[in-house]
Formats: sequence, C-alpha cells, structure tokens
Amino acid sequence: MDILTLHQSEDLIKVVHEDLKRLVRSKSGRIALALPGGRSASYLVRAILLLDPADLNRLDLFLVDERLEGELNRDTLLSSGLGSAIEQGVFFTSQLHIPAVGCTLSHSQFDRVYLGIGEDGHFASLFPNTWPEQTEEQVILVEESPKPPKRRATLSYAGFARLASECPVYLLFLGASKQDALLRLRGGKEGASTLPCAFFRDQHFNATIVTDLKEGSA
Repeated sequence: MDILTLHQSEDLIKVVHEDLKRLVRSKSGRIALALPGGRSASYLVRAILLLDPADLNRLDLFLVDERLEGELNRDTLLSSGLGSAIEQGVFFTSQLHIPAVGCTLSHSQFDRVYLGIGEDGHFASLFPNTWPEQTEEQVILVEESPKPPKRRATLSYAGFARLASECPVYLLFLGASKQDALLRLRGGKEGASTLPCAFFRDQHFNATIVTDLKEGSA
C-alpha cells in the first residue's frame, strides 16, 4: 500500500484538486466521488470547488455514511462550501447523494473514494467488530455506534466491495490522534475485525495512505 505524506493537512486540498483535474480530463460523462463526513470533508469539498464550473456539473458526490441523529454529515459538506456553490448555481442538490438504509446508494462504480480513518481504525460507520457482515445490501443501519451519535446509515463492506474495487481509494490519516491506527495498519498484524481499515489492504483494493504524520512519528 503506497503512502503519500503531506507537510500539513491543508496540503490535501492541492493533492486532491490536481488528481481531480487529471480525472476530468481523462474521463467523459459523469464522475462519481465518494466522500466521508468529519473534518477531512472540508478539505475535499474545497478541492472539488476549485474545478471549473463545467467540470463541477459532471460530478456526483456520494456520502459514505450519514448520522441519523444530531448534526448531519450532509450539513458538514454544505457548510464547507457546497451550500454556497448550490446558491450560486454551480452545483445542484441532485448531485449530492445521501445513504439511506436498505436503499442502493449507487448503481455505478465510484471513480474515487476518500475516507477519513478514525482513531480506532474505523471508516464510514464501520467500527471494530463489524467484520465480517452477512448482508449484501449496500447501505446498512448502525444502531449502537461506539462513537456518538449511536444511529447511523453507512455503506457496508459489501457496498464498498461492489462500488470501490476498481478505483483509487484514499485512506486519510490526518492529525496526531490517528498515529496509533496508522502504526497498526502498517504493522500488518491485524485484520478488519479489530482494525476495519485493514479491509482495503486485505481485499487488495487500489488504496493509498494519505497522512500528515511524519515518518518518524508513524
């Protein structure tokens, strides 16, 4: 698994923007980007909104998980600049797709997946001790999340396997609190049962670690 080290977390904006410029030049038609909620989402939205309006119109953004209580991940995306883009008419609400329990999130493969990794190695709302799951549904209900809020809708492991197996996946380890999870992933001794992000390594996805942690600290 490749590792891309940033000097600081804000460098993610430039890295993602340059990658998306290459993507929109190389592919015609609709482009599907899978996004997390949380702190890293603001960097990703800022990178996306640097694209030309004509390219923005070709994007479909897919949240990989949504809170069903309290502050919504959708609102995080909107407050990061997406709401202003909608008001200006350069982006439309129909281009933003929110997971709903038991529903299909996407009928087509993603072109890029960006995932914030938690302190315990979780991604989306797939926490330790959730692998393997039995369902083949794309979106599942989490009712007892160890991290508030308790109720969430998340893309399942099966959903990721179906939608992200053919595209680059970027695992974002941003901030000192992610150091332990990154060390555990790189150590290679744990699987997805105790360290969910190991799913992308063990299932041989085209995954890249992106981190602002320096080599000596991780």
